Amino acid sequence: MPQQHPDIIPSNRIPDEDKLIRQASEGDQQAFSRLYTYYYPRLFTSLFFIARSTEDAQEVIHEAFLKIWQSRETLSMVRSFEDYVYVLAKNLLFNLLKRKKTGQRIVQALSDQTISNAGASPDQALLFKQYYQTAQKAISLLTEQKRRIFLLKTQERLTLEEISVTLGISVSAVKKHLYAATDFVKEYIRLHAGDMLLLLSIYFF
Repeated sequence: MPQQHPDIIPSNRIPDEDKLIRQASEGDQQAFSRLYTYYYPRLFTSLFFIARSTEDAQEVIHEAFLKIWQSRETLSMVRSFEDYVYVLAKNLLFNLLKRKKTGQRIVQALSDQTISNAGASPDQALLFKQYYQTAQKAISLLTEQKRRIFLLKTQERLTLEEISVTLGISVSAVKKHLYAATDFVKEYIRLHAGDMLLLLSIYFF
């Protein structure tokens, strides 16, 4: 039997939800905490189905509720809190997965094995060389911390946890720097590589 996407678990609102939302919009942390505690497991079930990663699901749920708290004054305009937080968390998850995919492609392209494994022709090899040079220029423009994290991930192939231990910073800080570095490198390549990147993506990705 085909596996069904759970989407969001059928609605079963928390008692006094409207009151809790109003209190949260006024800065009541206890009311907001009750909303978080109630909806967390429901969101996690749905997002884990998409991400297949406990860490990713947890990360986007935390980020979604943080964003909601930071703009809590607008909660009075939300018609369905359940739908609101789910759509927000799902969009954050898709953005996270997209960044990860981009990072994986950059790692692959920067690998010494890419050309040989792909059986590249001379034209393809030239495209790769141009891509590689553009990527290296982008990396050189990163801040020292972002560059070090990016290189530890792409060249040393360390995990986020290993980078965290190596640099003595939290895993969340590693993620923040890595995603920012990846976004910068991707955008720099897009702006400076032009059609060459499109051709390379056809060959290698």
